Amino acid sequence: MKMFRNLFPIFVLCALVSCSDKGPKFVIEGKISDATDSTMLYLEKRELSQTTLLDSIKPGTKGEFKFKGTSTPYPEFYVLRLNGQVINLVIDSTETIKVNASEKNFGTEYNVEGSEANLQLKAITLAQYKASQALDELQRKFSNKEVNEQEYFSQIQTIASEYKDTALKIIFADTKNPASYFALFQKVKGYLFFDPYDKSDYKPFAAVATAWDLNYPDSPRAKHLHDYTLNAIKVRRQSEKQPFDINNANEIDAAKYYNIELPDVNGTPVNLTSLKGKVVLLDFTVYQSEKSPEHNIVLNKLYNKFKPDFEIYQVSFDTDVHFWKNSAANIPWVAVHENKSLNSDLISKFNVQALPSLLLINRNGEIVKRLLPGENIESEIQKLL
Repeated sequence: MKMFRNLFPIFVLCALVSCSDKGPKFVIEGKISDATDSTMLYLEKRELSQTTLLDSIKPGTKGEFKFKGTSTPYPEFYVLRLNGQVINLVIDSTETIKVNASEKNFGTEYNVEGSEANLQLKAITLAQYKASQALDELQRKFSNKEVNEQEYFSQIQTIASEYKDTALKIIFADTKNPASYFALFQKVKGYLFFDPYDKSDYKPFAAVATAWDLNYPDSPRAKHLHDYTLNAIKVRRQSEKQPFDINNANEIDAAKYYNIELPDVNGTPVNLTSLKGKVVLLDFTVYQSEKSPEHNIVLNKLYNKFKPDFEIYQVSFDTDVHFWKNSAANIPWVAVHENKSLNSDLISKFNVQALPSLLLINRNGEIVKRLLPGENIESEIQKLL
């Protein structure tokens, strides 16, 4: 009897393990052609708010590896990581995905079998990698003064367009494709190429959000994309009619995140939040551009018409500080300079992809609209006054 009592906990443990091992499974397997004894491969899960390490393995003598995991009834994204390089994968069933790669070029030169969605995901990843390489080269040219600020942003537009062309073909070929969701949220060097607050980018967000609502109603990503897109619509539509008030819970964090404090021509730091209570036109620009004089003439007319309830906070990215100081000496609005020029984190934080780039801020200090080329700036300001 005592013997059976001792066996009972083991029986319960086995039963629990057996129960926990139930459920649909997926397999990710393959080979790393030039794996060594020190090679370590990691499997991670990309969740909405974090990336979680699931497992790790040393490839076999021939470089073979195999991971198993529990499937969900909706698509989920995973990452194979090796020496800082990653392969993005999506699992949307109990499928088996085969990945063959080399250790040297793990993240860019790999073959994937068993899933059409993963082939599309690879196309997005390679387009992203190409954009990243192009931006690195552009940054090098700018640092070496081979291109000026205007040329820099003009080439960024070209790089962005190439990425978006690849992404849009995949998105509108199948909006429920997990690769379509993945494409919308990819960043390169801090640049978010698809912006739901931009009217021209709204359509792909809305199309993918609708498809995921219908096909994956239980997916947390479907709800996130739904809410994200609806909020963008709300901001855009209300900013066209009246100031948009963000939730009070987010107001303090947003104010801190989007605040700017830079020196004016006298070297005195000027804080963007100090202008709260006025409608503010936030202008990112360069004075060395051929368009700058004409641009400042337009701003001057707006400033004189709407002051004192209106202010302009103009951020210069000019590399020639002395040129900027001489040009801005008689500017009546707030003119400040970013000495990091285009290496500033303001570029990615405000998703600046062209110069000049204009954003409207309401009296509460909230960004309510990105002004697009050709829009009537005067009428947009009047809506907020």
